[in-house]
Amino acid sequence: MAAIGCLHCGSAIPPSARDGRYCCAGCAAVHSLIVSQGLQRFYSLGQGQISAVAGLPEQRPHAWLEPLLLASTEGHSGVCSIDLDVQGIVCAACVWLMNETFKRRGGDGIVVNPALGTARLRFTPGQFDVGAWVSEVEGFGYQLGPPRKVSAGGSIDLPLRLGISAALTINVMLFSLSFYFGLAPADGEVFTLFSRLSLALSTAVVLIGGWPFFKAAVRGLRSRVLHLDLPIALGIVLVYGSSVAQARSGRSDFAYFDTLNVFITLMLVGRWLQRRIIEKNRHALLEDDGAEGLVVRRQLGSSLEVVPAATVRASDELLIAPGELVPVDATSSSQLAQISTDWINGESTPRSVPRGGLIPAGSFNAGRAAFIATAATAFKESPLVSLLRQSQPGAGQGARGFWHRLARRWSAQVLVVSAVGFALWLPHGLDAALSVAAALLVITCPCAIGIALPLAWEVTQARLRRVGFFIRSDSLLERLTQVRTVVFDKTGTLTLGRLELDEPGAVAALDERARDVAFNLSARSNHPVSQALSRVLARAGARFEPAAEVLETPGVGVSWQRPDGLWSLGRAGLCRDGQTVAQFAMHEALRADARAELGALQQRGLAVWLLSGDRPERVAVLAANLGVPAAQAVGALLPEQKATEVARLGSASTLYLGDGVNDALAFQAALCAGTPAIDRPVMPGRSDFFIVGEGLAPLREALERAMHLKRVVRRVLTASMIYNVAAVACCLLGLMTPLRAAISMPLSSLSLIGLTLYSLSGRSRPSSLPTPAEVTA
Repeated sequence: MAAIGCLHCGSAIPPSARDGRYCCAGCAAVHSLIVSQGLQRFYSLGQGQISAVAGLPEQRPHAWLEPLLLASTEGHSGVCSIDLDVQGIVCAACVWLMNETFKRRGGDGIVVNPALGTARLRFTPGQFDVGAWVSEVEGFGYQLGPPRKVSAGGSIDLPLRLGISAALTINVMLFSLSFYFGLAPADGEVFTLFSRLSLALSTAVVLIGGWPFFKAAVRGLRSRVLHLDLPIALGIVLVYGSSVAQARSGRSDFAYFDTLNVFITLMLVGRWLQRRIIEKNRHALLEDDGAEGLVVRRQLGSSLEVVPAATVRASDELLIAPGELVPVDATSSSQLAQISTDWINGESTPRSVPRGGLIPAGSFNAGRAAFIATAATAFKESPLVSLLRQSQPGAGQGARGFWHRLARRWSAQVLVVSAVGFALWLPHGLDAALSVAAALLVITCPCAIGIALPLAWEVTQARLRRVGFFIRSDSLLERLTQVRTVVFDKTGTLTLGRLELDEPGAVAALDERARDVAFNLSARSNHPVSQALSRVLARAGARFEPAAEVLETPGVGVSWQRPDGLWSLGRAGLCRDGQTVAQFAMHEALRADARAELGALQQRGLAVWLLSGDRPERVAVLAANLGVPAAQAVGALLPEQKATEVARLGSASTLYLGDGVNDALAFQAALCAGTPAIDRPVMPGRSDFFIVGEGLAPLREALERAMHLKRVVRRVLTASMIYNVAAVACCLLGLMTPLRAAISMPLSSLSLIGLTLYSLSGRSRPSSLPTPAEVTA
């Protein structure tokens, strides 16, 4: 693959990237793995659609897989099958990669559904290791989980209706051409045949393609909500009725069958465009069941069982494997438990808990060994329950804004204009009045809203996907134009959730012996500092000695008695016989473009805040490093306090970016909310959007494109209004004939589509964030 940017995903490489060939460490790791396994065909199949890797692929716990395997293999001696959900499928290359790895391991068959993000495996127990395959696939940056995804009925129903309507419409248009070119009742059987075929096919289009609009219109009337589906449904009924009347009178050449069919088909195209990418982005992630989806290993004597976290009782003995979640407050029953609490309180540094120490609910096992914890409470008393069962973010905030106002006004105006036309022409006869009213409903069809603007949404969302911004809420682009304040969580949001050396040269300055010793010491320790140092030393070429006898003393460090002296690694750094050889200061790894992106947001007049549960002094240091005013960086916040701060800043104008369950209440309070942490549970499923890669640039890109889209929408609506004024005048004067309607309506739609595509082309690309004046407009 000849990559313009990142060798893996093709994205632009930020100037601060450590490796000039990749945009992030995740892409570097996955590209290396693909090349080493001879899977380079992945790139030729990707055709530029490959997304950046969300983060460094890590070994994830697979407790959820155990009951699924037991259920699929119990009582089966032959080929078994199991259904799994997959996160991260974006193109045909992903499907090929999963098929290829499955085939290499000797599986019997695999069917991947890229639209829904699911996979069905057929395998023979004892000959194919499902767990090993899952681990291998996750090493390429995907995630797998239990089957929870369900295809929405409309996702299949709508394309099917669209396909049938389009096919029938083409045939009706061919019949109508004969009428326009002179076929008349005097031509006898040919005219009668074409008239009957037009009627029959149009009836099918009305029933099949018009049904979604009829259903929505009735639902709106029952709930007393006026929206666009009502004039659309009335227009379909009136135009069909008047055309049937013309056909029954023997004059099908005066009917609107072709215009009606095109109208219905175009409305279905617009409806499909509105749903397409949103559904695709939603299915790109694993489904979240909140509290009900968590599982844990419970110890019963000498046996273990995987049970739902909701069944945990006080005093239960829980086995917590590396990377797994502690669902309740518990006490450590192991000599030493290494835990991370960043998901629940933003505390960035993992810590050790001795035997008998408290492990708070929501902690993750941050070590490389399992530990035993004794539940202090039942799960129903866990503080996680209230956080995991919050509703979706942004509910009701901006969702009924511009679009609902526009739809309501447009619908009312169309109905009023049609009623006026009917009244003006009623003295000329009922047929003439109905014909004018029907023409008005079709000619003033909301083509701008029904086709051009959904297309604008489609193009904008597709471009945002390419830069790593994935929209999950259909009202997000509108809400982004109202954002005046951007609030960031700290750990895992502005930082990458891992430690880095302050001075990488400290490793390069070591001689070969000291480098190898440091690697063997750090590689055998669970401490986060040791693990970070171990990765750097491994990249520097340090050699591992399997026979090394390393002793770890909790709270002190690791040591190794060698012929050349006692070497140790701890708070004093790397020491030999008590003398310091080197020191390795660490810091949280920042997102490479964090300072530049936050500066760009502030430069355009958006207020940037930092709200974190981490210690205030750490928050203050990070804020100073990023150029955020000290007064706008607050630490030591509980989840409820974060939500209160967001409300104080303005729930109607605040965007929140976070990654932990301690952000759940803030998500709910904000106008819109998103996450960069799609490898963690719960939050991705509650977000309006998610971003992938190690940068924050996609967020700024989304804010820019949302405002640009707003300008395009106004431009298209203006053009549409000019057309509709002219069309209404022609209808009221009685100048609109079926032929003129058949020509003008598609031409207006094509013109609006052309205007939309031009406005969103590279020549009209957004160059900056909205100014405060634009935001309030």
